[in-house]
Amino acid sequence: MNARLPLLICLGLGAAGLGSWLAAGLRAPDADVAAAPVQPAPAPAAALAQPRWFASMPAAADPGPGQPAVKKTPVYGRNGRVIDLGGLNVAQYVGKHIAAARSGDPKAAYAVYQAESVCAANDDPVADYADPADLAAFQAERKELAALCAGMSPAQVQERLGFLNLAARSGNKAAQIDIYMEGPYGRSVDLAHNPDDPIVKQWKDDALAYLKQAGDQCDHFALALLSTVYDAGEITARDMRTSMAYSIAAAIPRQKPVTREQLRERFGEEMSADEFSGALALGEQLGRQACPATP
Repeated sequence: MNARLPLLICLGLGAAGLGSWLAAGLRAPDADVAAAPVQPAPAPAAALAQPRWFASMPAAADPGPGQPAVKKTPVYGRNGRVIDLGGLNVAQYVGKHIAAARSGDPKAAYAVYQAESVCAANDDPVADYADPADLAAFQAERKELAALCAGMSPAQVQERLGFLNLAARSGNKAAQIDIYMEGPYGRSVDLAHNPDDPIVKQWKDDALAYLKQAGDQCDHFALALLSTVYDAGEITARDMRTSMAYSIAAAIPRQKPVTREQLRERFGEEMSADEFSGALALGEQLGRQACPATP
Protein backbone atom coordinates (compact mmCIF):
# COMPACT_ATOMS: atom_id res chain seq x y z
CA MET A 1 0.00 0.00 0.00
CA ASN A 2 1.44 3.37 -0.89
CA ALA A 3 1.67 6.27 1.52
CA ARG A 4 -1.39 8.06 0.17
CA LEU A 5 -3.71 5.10 -0.29
CA PRO A 6 -5.35 5.27 3.17
CA LEU A 7 -6.45 8.81 2.39
CA LEU A 8 -8.03 7.80 -0.91
CA ILE A 9 -9.76 4.85 0.73
CA CYS A 10 -11.10 7.12 3.47
CA LEU A 11 -12.49 9.61 1.00
CA GLY A 12 -13.76 7.00 -1.41
CA LEU A 13 -11.78 8.65 -4.19
CA GLY A 14 -9.35 7.50 -6.82
CA ALA A 15 -6.23 9.49 -7.67
CA ALA A 16 -8.02 11.26 -10.50
CA GLY A 17 -10.85 12.33 -8.19
CA LEU A 18 -8.64 13.79 -5.48
CA GLY A 19 -7.87 16.94 -7.43
CA SER A 20 -11.54 17.59 -8.11
CA TRP A 21 -12.38 16.98 -4.45
CA LEU A 22 -9.84 19.55 -3.34
CA ALA A 23 -10.79 22.05 -6.05
CA ALA A 24 -14.46 21.79 -5.11
CA GLY A 25 -13.89 23.76 -1.95
CA LEU A 26 -13.57 21.00 0.60
CA ARG A 27 -10.03 22.17 1.35
CA ALA A 28 -9.54 25.04 3.73
CA PRO A 29 -9.38 28.29 1.71
CA ASP A 30 -6.01 29.26 3.15
CA ALA A 31 -4.34 26.25 1.55
CA ASP A 32 -3.96 28.08 -1.75
CA VAL A 33 -0.54 29.25 -2.89
CA ALA A 34 -1.70 32.86 -2.71
CA ALA A 35 -2.70 32.55 0.94
CA ALA A 36 -2.14 35.21 3.59
CA PRO A 37 1.41 35.46 5.01
CA VAL A 38 2.41 32.33 6.85
CA GLN A 39 2.56 32.55 10.62
CA PRO A 40 5.60 30.83 12.16
CA ALA A 41 4.98 27.62 14.08
CA PRO A 42 7.36 25.52 16.13
CA ALA A 43 9.12 22.81 14.16
CA PRO A 44 8.41 19.19 15.13
CA ALA A 45 10.82 17.40 17.40
CA ALA A 46 12.19 15.45 14.45
CA ALA A 47 12.56 18.08 11.73
CA LEU A 48 13.57 16.93 8.29
CA ALA A 49 17.19 17.61 7.46
CA GLN A 50 17.72 19.95 4.52
CA PRO A 51 19.10 17.94 1.56
CA ARG A 52 22.68 18.75 0.58
CA TRP A 53 21.67 19.48 -2.99
CA PHE A 54 19.09 22.05 -1.92
CA ALA A 55 21.35 25.13 -2.01
CA SER A 56 23.35 24.14 -5.07
CA MET A 57 20.66 23.51 -7.67
CA PRO A 58 21.04 25.42 -10.96
CA ALA A 59 18.45 28.00 -11.81
CA ALA A 60 15.60 26.81 -14.01
CA ALA A 61 16.27 27.45 -17.66
CA ASP A 62 13.95 29.61 -19.72
CA PRO A 63 12.87 27.39 -22.63
CA GLY A 64 12.64 30.47 -24.83
CA PRO A 65 11.09 30.72 -28.31
CA GLY A 66 10.12 27.60 -30.17
CA GLN A 67 9.08 25.57 -27.15
CA PRO A 68 5.61 23.91 -27.02
CA ALA A 69 2.66 26.16 -26.30
CA VAL A 70 1.98 26.73 -22.62
CA LYS A 71 -1.26 25.64 -21.02
CA LYS A 72 -2.81 28.83 -19.65
CA THR A 73 -5.49 27.28 -17.47
CA PRO A 74 -4.77 26.14 -13.89
CA VAL A 75 -3.26 22.68 -13.54
CA TYR A 76 -3.08 20.22 -10.67
CA GLY A 77 0.04 19.63 -8.63
CA ARG A 78 0.90 16.19 -7.33
CA ASN A 79 -0.93 17.03 -4.09
CA GLY A 80 -4.19 17.49 -6.02
CA ARG A 81 -4.37 21.25 -5.48
CA VAL A 82 -4.73 23.73 -8.29
CA ILE A 83 -1.84 25.99 -9.23
CA ASP A 84 -2.17 28.84 -11.68
CA LEU A 85 1.13 29.30 -13.50
CA GLY A 86 -0.02 32.62 -14.90
CA GLY A 87 0.47 31.65 -18.52
CA LEU A 88 4.05 30.47 -17.94
CA ASN A 89 5.42 26.98 -18.26
CA VAL A 90 6.90 25.32 -15.17
CA ALA A 91 10.52 26.25 -15.90
CA GLN A 92 9.59 29.89 -16.43
CA TYR A 93 7.45 29.99 -13.28
CA VAL A 94 10.18 28.36 -11.19
CA GLY A 95 12.77 30.74 -12.61
CA LYS A 96 10.58 33.66 -11.52
CA HIS A 97 10.42 32.51 -7.87
CA ILE A 98 13.59 30.47 -7.35
CA ALA A 99 15.81 33.26 -5.97
CA ALA A 100 13.32 34.16 -3.24
CA ALA A 101 12.74 30.49 -2.45
CA ARG A 102 16.45 29.82 -2.03
CA SER A 103 16.78 32.88 0.18
CA GLY A 104 14.34 31.25 2.61
CA ASP A 105 11.05 32.93 1.67
CA PRO A 106 8.46 30.31 2.69
CA LYS A 107 5.74 31.60 0.34
CA ALA A 108 8.11 31.49 -2.65
CA ALA A 109 9.39 28.07 -1.54
CA TYR A 110 5.86 26.67 -1.53
CA ALA A 111 5.11 28.24 -4.91
CA VAL A 112 8.21 26.56 -6.38
CA TYR A 113 7.26 23.26 -4.74
CA GLN A 114 3.79 23.41 -6.22
CA ALA A 115 5.07 24.13 -9.72
CA GLU A 116 7.72 21.42 -9.64
CA SER A 117 5.19 18.94 -8.26
CA VAL A 118 3.23 19.31 -11.51
CA CYS A 119 6.10 17.57 -13.29
CA ALA A 120 6.44 14.97 -10.53
CA ALA A 121 2.78 14.05 -10.92
CA ASN A 122 3.38 13.41 -14.60
CA ASP A 123 5.82 10.62 -13.70
CA ASP A 124 3.36 8.74 -11.48
CA PRO A 125 2.19 5.32 -12.72
CA VAL A 126 -0.84 5.26 -14.98
CA ALA A 127 -3.96 4.09 -13.17
CA ASP A 128 -6.10 1.26 -14.48
CA TYR A 129 -8.94 2.62 -16.57
CA ALA A 130 -11.94 0.45 -17.42
CA ASP A 131 -13.09 2.87 -20.10
CA PRO A 132 -10.66 3.36 -23.03
CA ALA A 133 -12.04 6.87 -23.53
CA ASP A 134 -11.02 7.81 -19.98
CA LEU A 135 -7.55 6.40 -20.58
CA ALA A 136 -7.24 8.37 -23.81
CA ALA A 137 -8.27 11.57 -22.04
CA PHE A 138 -5.73 10.93 -19.30
CA GLN A 139 -2.96 10.27 -21.81
CA ALA A 140 -3.82 13.46 -23.69
CA GLU A 141 -3.62 15.46 -20.46
CA ARG A 142 -0.30 13.82 -19.55
CA LYS A 143 1.08 14.77 -22.97
CA GLU A 144 -0.03 18.35 -22.38
CA LEU A 145 1.68 18.37 -18.98
CA ALA A 146 4.87 16.98 -20.52
CA ALA A 147 4.94 20.02 -22.79
CA LEU A 148 4.31 22.24 -19.78
CA CYS A 149 7.36 20.70 -18.08
CA ALA A 150 9.73 21.23 -21.01
CA GLY A 151 13.14 22.35 -19.79
CA MET A 152 12.79 20.83 -16.29
CA SER A 153 15.40 18.27 -15.25
CA PRO A 154 14.70 15.32 -12.91
CA ALA A 155 16.97 16.97 -10.32
CA GLN A 156 14.89 20.14 -10.41
CA VAL A 157 11.71 18.12 -9.97
CA GLN A 158 13.20 16.29 -6.99
CA GLU A 159 14.34 19.54 -5.37
CA ARG A 160 10.71 20.33 -4.62
CA LEU A 161 10.99 18.28 -1.42
CA GLY A 162 13.58 20.67 0.00
CA PHE A 163 11.35 23.65 -0.70
CA LEU A 164 8.36 21.79 0.71
CA ASN A 165 10.20 21.12 3.96
CA LEU A 166 11.21 24.78 4.19
CA ALA A 167 7.58 25.85 3.85
CA ALA A 168 6.38 23.21 6.33
CA ARG A 169 8.91 24.32 8.95
CA SER A 170 7.61 27.88 8.58
CA GLY A 171 4.12 26.77 9.64
CA ASN A 172 2.44 26.62 6.21
CA LYS A 173 -0.52 24.30 6.83
CA ALA A 174 -0.79 23.17 3.22
CA ALA A 175 2.92 22.29 3.15
CA GLN A 176 2.63 20.39 6.42
CA ILE A 177 -0.18 18.31 4.95
CA ASP A 178 1.79 17.76 1.74
CA ILE A 179 4.67 16.19 3.69
CA TYR A 180 2.24 13.33 4.37
CA MET A 181 0.83 13.35 0.85
CA GLU A 182 4.26 13.15 -0.80
CA GLY A 183 5.50 10.13 1.14
CA PRO A 184 9.08 9.49 2.28
CA TYR A 185 10.69 9.76 -1.16
CA GLY A 186 8.23 11.96 -3.01
CA ARG A 187 6.75 8.94 -4.73
CA SER A 188 4.41 6.06 -3.94
CA VAL A 189 6.11 3.38 -1.86
CA ASP A 190 5.13 0.28 0.07
CA LEU A 191 5.61 1.36 3.68
CA ALA A 192 5.64 -2.25 4.86
CA HIS A 193 8.40 -3.28 2.45
CA ASN A 194 11.31 -1.72 4.34
CA PRO A 195 10.05 -0.55 7.75
CA ASP A 196 13.60 -0.16 9.13
CA ASP A 197 14.63 2.32 6.44
CA PRO A 198 15.76 5.42 8.39
CA ILE A 199 14.28 7.71 5.72
CA VAL A 200 10.89 6.03 6.11
CA LYS A 201 11.11 6.18 9.91
CA GLN A 202 12.01 9.87 9.82
CA TRP A 203 9.18 10.63 7.40
CA LYS A 204 6.65 8.85 9.61
CA ASP A 205 7.65 10.95 12.62
CA ASP A 206 7.64 14.18 10.63
CA ALA A 207 4.40 13.46 8.76
CA LEU A 208 2.52 12.79 11.99
CA ALA A 209 4.02 15.83 13.75
CA TYR A 210 3.23 18.14 10.83
CA LEU A 211 -0.34 16.87 10.51
CA LYS A 212 -0.84 17.62 14.19
CA GLN A 213 0.57 21.12 13.72
CA ALA A 214 -1.79 21.76 10.81
CA GLY A 215 -4.68 20.25 12.76
CA ASP A 216 -3.93 22.52 15.71
CA GLN A 217 -4.47 25.43 13.31
CA CYS A 218 -8.07 24.23 12.79
CA ASP A 219 -7.41 22.70 9.37
CA HIS A 220 -10.26 20.25 8.85
CA PHE A 221 -8.39 18.31 6.15
CA ALA A 222 -5.42 17.73 8.48
CA LEU A 223 -7.76 16.63 11.27
CA ALA A 224 -9.53 14.22 8.91
CA LEU A 225 -6.18 12.84 7.76
CA LEU A 226 -5.18 12.26 11.37
CA SER A 227 -8.35 10.22 11.84
CA THR A 228 -7.35 8.17 8.79
CA VAL A 229 -3.75 7.79 9.98
CA TYR A 230 -4.78 6.40 13.37
CA ASP A 231 -7.26 4.07 11.68
CA ALA A 232 -4.81 2.76 9.07
CA GLY A 233 -1.95 2.17 11.49
CA GLU A 234 0.75 2.66 8.84
CA ILE A 235 2.73 5.61 10.20
CA THR A 236 1.79 5.16 13.86
CA ALA A 237 0.16 2.45 15.94
CA ARG A 238 -3.50 1.80 15.14
CA ASP A 239 -5.71 3.54 17.72
CA MET A 240 -9.44 3.62 17.02
CA ARG A 241 -10.18 5.81 20.06
CA THR A 242 -7.88 8.53 18.71
CA SER A 243 -9.15 7.99 15.16
CA MET A 244 -12.72 8.61 16.31
CA ALA A 245 -11.63 11.64 18.35
CA TYR A 246 -10.01 13.27 15.32
CA SER A 247 -13.09 12.46 13.25
CA ILE A 248 -15.14 14.47 15.76
CA ALA A 249 -12.61 17.32 15.74
CA ALA A 250 -12.51 17.40 11.92
CA ALA A 251 -16.23 18.13 11.78
CA ILE A 252 -15.94 21.27 13.90
CA PRO A 253 -14.28 23.66 11.41
CA ARG A 254 -16.70 22.49 8.72
CA GLN A 255 -19.59 23.13 11.14
CA LYS A 256 -21.07 19.76 10.25
CA PRO A 257 -20.97 17.83 13.53
CA VAL A 258 -21.24 14.08 13.44
CA THR A 259 -23.95 12.40 15.49
CA ARG A 260 -23.46 9.67 18.06
CA GLU A 261 -25.37 7.35 15.78
CA GLN A 262 -22.95 8.00 12.93
CA LEU A 263 -20.00 7.47 15.23
CA ARG A 264 -21.42 4.26 16.63
CA GLU A 265 -22.00 2.94 13.13
CA ARG A 266 -18.41 3.78 12.13
CA PHE A 267 -16.49 2.98 15.32
CA GLY A 268 -18.84 1.30 17.78
CA GLU A 269 -18.06 -2.31 16.93
CA GLU A 270 -14.34 -1.83 17.62
CA MET A 271 -14.65 -0.17 21.02
CA SER A 272 -16.22 -0.92 24.36
CA ALA A 273 -18.77 1.47 25.84
CA ASP A 274 -16.09 3.04 28.05
CA GLU A 275 -13.69 3.44 25.13
CA PHE A 276 -16.45 5.03 23.07
CA SER A 277 -17.23 7.51 25.84
CA GLY A 278 -13.53 8.27 26.18
CA ALA A 279 -13.26 8.91 22.44
CA LEU A 280 -16.18 11.35 22.63
CA ALA A 281 -14.48 13.29 25.41
CA LEU A 282 -11.13 13.27 23.62
CA GLY A 283 -12.78 14.48 20.41
CA GLU A 284 -14.32 17.45 22.21
CA GLN A 285 -10.95 18.23 23.80
CA LEU A 286 -9.07 18.06 20.49
CA GLY A 287 -11.74 20.18 18.84
CA ARG A 288 -11.48 22.92 21.47
CA GLN A 289 -7.69 22.83 21.23
CA ALA A 290 -7.63 23.05 17.43
CA CYS A 291 -10.51 25.50 16.95
CA PRO A 292 -10.91 27.56 20.14
CA ALA A 293 -12.78 30.35 18.34
CA THR A 294 -15.33 28.02 16.73
CA PRO A 295 -18.69 27.82 18.55
